[in-house]
Amino acid sequence: MKIPFDNKEILQKRYNQMWLEANKWTAAWKELAKYINPTRGRFDDVPNRGKMIDHTVILDGHATQASRILASGMQSGMTSPTRPWFKLSIDDDALANLPPVQMWLDETQKSMLKICNASNIYGVFYQMYEEIGDFGTAAAIFLEDYEDVIRGRSFTIGEYALGINDKGVVDSFARKMKMTVGQMVNMFGLDNCSDTVKNSYNTNNIDVWIDVYHLIEPNDKRIKGEIGVKNMAFRSVYWESGTGEEVLQVGGFEEFPVIAPRWDTITTDMIYGYGPGWHLLGNVKQLQKTQLDKLLAQEKSHNPPMQKDSSVDGMVDLLPGGVTTSSSTLPNAGIRPAYQVNANLESFLELIESLKTSINKDFFVDLFLMMINFDKSNMTATEVAERQQEKILMMGPVLEKLQKEMLDPFVKRIYGIMERNFLLPPPPEEMEGAEIKIEYVSILAQAQKAVGIESISRVIGFINGVSAIKQDAGDVYDIDEAIREVAKMEGTPAKLIVEQKVVAQIREGRAQQQQVAQQMEMASKGADAMKTASQAKLDDDNMLSRATEGMEQ
Repeated sequence: MKIPFDNKEILQKRYNQMWLEANKWTAAWKELAKYINPTRGRFDDVPNRGKMIDHTVILDGHATQASRILASGMQSGMTSPTRPWFKLSIDDDALANLPPVQMWLDETQKSMLKICNASNIYGVFYQMYEEIGDFGTAAAIFLEDYEDVIRGRSFTIGEYALGINDKGVVDSFARKMKMTVGQMVNMFGLDNCSDTVKNSYNTNNIDVWIDVYHLIEPNDKRIKGEIGVKNMAFRSVYWESGTGEEVLQVGGFEEFPVIAPRWDTITTDMIYGYGPGWHLLGNVKQLQKTQLDKLLAQEKSHNPPMQKDSSVDGMVDLLPGGVTTSSSTLPNAGIRPAYQVNANLESFLELIESLKTSINKDFFVDLFLMMINFDKSNMTATEVAERQQEKILMMGPVLEKLQKEMLDPFVKRIYGIMERNFLLPPPPEEMEGAEIKIEYVSILAQAQKAVGIESISRVIGFINGVSAIKQDAGDVYDIDEAIREVAKMEGTPAKLIVEQKVVAQIREGRAQQQQVAQQMEMASKGADAMKTASQAKLDDDNMLSRATEGMEQ
């Protein structure tokens, strides 16, 4: 039975309007793909087409390589599969320090990271990092999976359109895709497909490509409190063009399943973003032109253009050892270079190196090479911050935006999927009503925080110096809170930080032990003094005997 949809006309109108906005950016995206990453971007309806790189345009692939270094570095620096990159916490510090709560937060985090490692999400993240570096916008969808719990699928620029809400947050996604008849029958069922698809399937033409439309948007028909696909926060609809009021599938999601981060947006009404690729495109074009000029200069030096006069008989043989006949005996007759070529290749090489350095700077290559090699070295986040502090500070706004638009939605998405499928450990009673907070402990996040650690260290060093003059100077600074703040910045597990009440008890017990020890020491000294006095001889010429004599007189 085919699925009716009462507002398919409105659905198609929304889809068309989203693509109208996307098409305003298409020309720029094509230019970026052409010069920086020609294997990315999809701007036609031809499916499964091998895309050749136009080497008349890209003579030097440095920008493409730099783009991949950025993607690999962001993967290592923000979402490395080899180390934890986020942790869960709650705002209430007293509650967060309770052992059952700490244990639950740690176990939940481990379970979520385990699911991430078992799925394909890190490969999808890499694709997103490359897209966002080149085009300023990336998109991927993360769906529930029976075997892997969650699986992602990345998209390339040009094959999707986005929509935003009044806060500038992406909440709608549209794409036109090609599906084979066989794929459509497997996904939607034969009965839900159009007569065209049915006829192709029944005649075994299952590899015929069909246009399929897909739209995910907020569900304005949702009735809160009621369950079912039609009452989820977001609706997902697939349909074929020109098939009446019927659609292929109607589904829903509790969380927006599409994650679409933007590198930088100038205003809240911007749907798509700008990225490093936009800023370095001019240098990339200049690099290709300079490489072309250098090759031409080299070619002219090795094989200069020639000229001949009327004394030359027949064709000119320019091959090695070739013979050309001339009837003239004059010195300059015959064949000779049309002009003298003195190519200054050093100037070309200097300009090329300067352009590559500029491209590296825009793609943060030095920083991200350090991120890639981080796991292979003994370097700490603090050392990374010290060496690349300027670049880390420059990336601060970008990292915060990516955390909000990419990592936060993903962590909430995987948490929601695991919670609905009972894959999380049962929370302790103390957690009831508590709101979970996400903190990032990746190497880049820690390197950012390490800049703050340096300021704390400088203050403590200053206090140490001042204490030599004024011993109680340290009373101004809360060392306990400084230690806790540094531990938080470094991503130290909460269970390793001793609760404040326990610290107070430890210190109170230590003070009591010191007091008892002092009392025992004083008692021991008093006993020794009494013993010494009792053993002193009064007839000796000592202080005690003289004191006694004075009393007797």
